Amino acid sequence: MKPLMALLVATILLTIAPVQGIAADKLTLDDCIELALANRASIIAARGSEDLAAADKRAALGAFLPQLSASYYYSDSKSRDVKSEVEVPTAAGFYMDTISFVDLRSGQPVEYALPRDSVLGTRVIEQELADQDRTSKNLSFDASISLFRLSNVFNYAAARAAHEQARLDVLASEQDLIYSVKAVYYAHLASVENLEVQQEAVRRSEEQLKLIQSKFDLGSASKSDLLKQKVQYGNDQLNLLTAENSVTTTRAELAYTIGIDPASSVEFSTDYRDRELTTTLDEAIAYGMEHQPSLLAAQKDVDASNSSVRARWAEYLPNLTGFANLGYSSGTRGDTVTFDFSETSTTVGFRVNWNIFDGFSRERNLSYAKVARNNARASLSDMRNLVSRDIKTAFLEIQQLQKKQQVSSENVDAAQEDLRIIQEKYNLGAASILDLLDAQVSLRQAQVSNIQADFDLNLAVAKLENAMGKM
Repeated sequence: MKPLMALLVATILLTIAPVQGIAADKLTLDDCIELALANRASIIAARGSEDLAAADKRAALGAFLPQLSASYYYSDSKSRDVKSEVEVPTAAGFYMDTISFVDLRSGQPVEYALPRDSVLGTRVIEQELADQDRTSKNLSFDASISLFRLSNVFNYAAARAAHEQARLDVLASEQDLIYSVKAVYYAHLASVENLEVQQEAVRRSEEQLKLIQSKFDLGSASKSDLLKQKVQYGNDQLNLLTAENSVTTTRAELAYTIGIDPASSVEFSTDYRDRELTTTLDEAIAYGMEHQPSLLAAQKDVDASNSSVRARWAEYLPNLTGFANLGYSSGTRGDTVTFDFSETSTTVGFRVNWNIFDGFSRERNLSYAKVARNNARASLSDMRNLVSRDIKTAFLEIQQLQKKQQVSSENVDAAQEDLRIIQEKYNLGAASILDLLDAQVSLRQAQVSNIQADFDLNLAVAKLENAMGKM
């Protein structure tokens, strides 16, 4: 799915940039949603949190696997030109006895003769020693595995629930962003259609001004009528300028929402489809309770906190660990005699560790875990109520907007008919200029209200789908 999305986004980006003066294709609502999901920092951050949760899950699973390590040690020591100087006694008489001792620096035995009776003096003996060369090598492999540690089981369950919660948080962030894109997109389309209404109002007001001007020139219209129409024409031009600014503003807002440069000349398609309500209130609430990502994420938070509490309880139990070691060592030593040595060793065993008292550290950790669990349960309860409220509010809003849309459409028809009748009466002198101006303003307002009602209804349906957990 991700490579396909990346390909689609790349294709859309290529269509945005003008090539050799050719205008870029207009972005549809689906194009905008794809770009927003690929570019917005909130979605990137949510996906990063999911990756970190996946790493935590792998780390928790690793507690069940053996821990392996290897080490190698090598040393080479040399000594050269070593001399030994020893101060020994001398005698003037007949030597009867000898004494033996070991030179501490050379390690060689030395014998000297001593007189029987008395020592008359001392002398220094200097002796050249042999070179000393030593090498040592050691290779070791160590392995250990937790044979029984119940907290690992619950820690893994908590990490798995946290990873699922992070995945659901990504879905919730994507749904919220999709709703935001739809809201801005519909606002932009409403501003575009409103611009068309204002342009039509200016054209109509300009034609009316020309008509009254000609009647004034012929003397069949008063100057007051002419001035009032000029004022109306100026107001319509001002409304047109406001509508043009609104189109530019909503276009920039939509560009920012989907993660592209608001200063770019990108255009958006005005094609859209009317959304309709296709479910009952009870069906919408039931669907939301089963599919709303934020609600499901809150449930996973409760699951993770429950496992964390169990893991803290498991810390009161003893732990059993197995271990093994395989070692090999060898070396050489050079002296008066050169020899080599080597050795292999194998160690296998197990260790039982039971933490009887650790200064209430376990009790503190257990208290923190219980508080987190209680908070998660309270949040879940609030989230259920919030989802139910949002669905019901959006559902009732749709019903209200459906009625409003019907009334606004009929109001446009009525305003058009009123303007036609008032226009004929004014031409015949049976209606005043104020009646004509009021009819013109009423038609424009009815058309603007009808446009807003259409897009408000579409947005309300999108709001309901977002509350229910539909993409």
